Amino acid sequence: MKQDNPVIKTGNTKEFQRHLLEKSLAMRAQAYQAHTKAKLLTQAVMQIENSKKNLQTLNDTLVYEIGVRKQAEEKILHMASHDNLTGLPNRPLFKDRLETAQRLAVRNRGKLAVLFIDLDGFKAVNDNLGHKAGDIVLQEVAKRLRESVRDSDTAARMGGDEFIILLNGIECSGDAGVVAEKILAALKKPILLEGQIAKVGASIGIAIFPDHSHDSEKLISYADGAMYEIKKSGKNAYAFHTSGF
Repeated sequence: MKQDNPVIKTGNTKEFQRHLLEKSLAMRAQAYQAHTKAKLLTQAVMQIENSKKNLQTLNDTLVYEIGVRKQAEEKILHMASHDNLTGLPNRPLFKDRLETAQRLAVRNRGKLAVLFIDLDGFKAVNDNLGHKAGDIVLQEVAKRLRESVRDSDTAARMGGDEFIILLNGIECSGDAGVVAEKILAALKKPILLEGQIAKVGASIGIAIFPDHSHDSEKLISYADGAMYEIKKSGKNAYAFHTSGF
């Protein structure tokens, strides 16, 4: 029987081993590449997630800062248009609302009323109980005025112990008289302070648009003049503007 050549066997074995080694190295290289790709992909995903988180954090920060700035702007605008003590609209804002209401009344052929209010007895409160008590009284008066009118109306502070009311969309001048009586009744009630009681009243002058004037400043002036007539004739009442005033 013929025997295999040992030299050929040895050569085949080396070739086979080399083939196995190359195959093993190739598999290791593929595995390394796959691992490297997976690692790089994981890192890329993590970077994307971190970027998303950073963007979300930045967005949240911007939203917060915008909100804070908006609140600050609104506060500044409110302070510029409202009385610091009572929180009521001030004279410029009142005049703006009055002129807006006049334009609407002209369009709808409606009426509106301006009530000028001056407190009676407020100086005595300041003199006898002090300015702190006076401030509390003014704040309470402002509260009662707001409660005496509709949400569509405006109660404002002109300064000192003077207030002014805008009544929108009234049917007749008698409606303004009804509100004036309501205000007088509300302000007659004693105001409780710290262990003390303050009492004030009010003199109210009324001007009607368009009956008395189409001009906003004249309406305010006419209501103011009617109020002073009440002051001279006994206080704690109301009167409408007349040509005699």
